[in-house]
Amino acid sequence: MDLQLDQSIGAQYKSEAQRARAVTEAWAADNMYCLACASAHLRREPNNTPVRDYNCPDCGAGYQLKSQARRFGRSVTNSEYGQKLRAIREGRVPHYIFLRYARPDWVVSDLFVVPSHFVTFGVIEQRNPLSEYARRRGWTGSKILLGELPQEGRVLVVDRYSVRTKSDVRSDWQQFQFLGADLRARGGWGAEVLSCVRRLQQQTGRGEFTLQEFYTNFVPELSARHPENHNVEPKIRQQLQVLRHGGILRFLGSGRYRVLA
Repeated sequence: MDLQLDQSIGAQYKSEAQRARAVTEAWAADNMYCLACASAHLRREPNNTPVRDYNCPDCGAGYQLKSQARRFGRSVTNSEYGQKLRAIREGRVPHYIFLRYARPDWVVSDLFVVPSHFVTFGVIEQRNPLSEYARRRGWTGSKILLGELPQEGRVLVVDRYSVRTKSDVRSDWQQFQFLGADLRARGGWGAEVLSCVRRLQQQTGRGEFTLQEFYTNFVPELSARHPENHNVEPKIRQQLQVLRHGGILRFLGSGRYRVLA
């Protein structure tokens, strides 16, 4: 992976944002690979393809690129809010590539990928609608709340100018790939319950918890995120079983769980 960006690709554009987009999109097409399978390349989608910028020629996984020169903060702007929620519900969200480059040298300094199964209702926030004077008045965008992602939701590819090996990157990815493959976890449920498990660990300082503790802390929150689901407690038990099968939890009996990974 060559971290040097070819700034000549954006020379035809007057806008700084357009130049940066052209340069980083070309770099990703030449250097990025699929994290979800063994493919060494990603293929660019035609211009104006909705939702995604690249796809894997082998497994079909979709990717969308977000790039900027400054450090990524707790949130980043994204697509129309209603469409984003529908995409999550229907399992159509792409994987997100977050690329940071250094100026004036135009070198990739950091890059991480957020798997689609970690893009849940809990990490999407509604933006204010555009004003009545805007060309697209009433249009309502969204934000991806990077600060709400569990640690597992960021798979590092480039860390402070250092390129990680493909085997290490894919190993990190595969540990939680079951969240995308298990249909029971669809709609972000698996990743949301995992995030709640991590938060409960931080709150209690313990590697074990009870089902009642989980209900007390998170049933109201998960009910608010999923108002169409009137059986949230059974859904939580199902997701804890998904995490058990994925090797993250062990059931100890009598409603008690231990975190293994």
